[in-house]
Amino acid sequence: MYLTGTYDRNLDAKGRLSLPPAFRKQFDEQVRVLPAPEKELDALYVFTEDTFKAWLDDVFRAKGGYDPTNGEHRMVREALNGQAATLDIDSAARISLPEPYRAQAGLDREVTIVGNGDRLVIWDRAKHEARQAAVKNVLANFFD
Repeated sequence: MYLTGTYDRNLDAKGRLSLPPAFRKQFDEQVRVLPAPEKELDALYVFTEDTFKAWLDDVFRAKGGYDPTNGEHRMVREALNGQAATLDIDSAARISLPEPYRAQAGLDREVTIVGNGDRLVIWDRAKHEARQAAVKNVLANFFD
């Protein structure tokens, strides 16, 4: 699975998000959702169960691998697993985003969903649009 594309959506009054058709076939009946742990990101990550496990392994691989005797590693792993809510995808291909997660990511009604390889990233639309100016500069410099 490799997710790409950018889609604008609106959350309904109950905080439900309709998945774009391009992504519906990529997911089974459930997803794992958690607030992006990076301090500079006000967004939500959406994974399949398998891609969540692989991402979590990659987080620790970057630190030399998960060490169960390391207290910090145990805390981080527990925090990430604890924040990863398992959400059902309903018959209308919607997920109900928990209110605390919406609040933490600053999501109100208008959101943008970005396919980012192994996950979806859900942004507040205005924040995503503002971020695009910085992204253009980074891309221009990256390919110089």
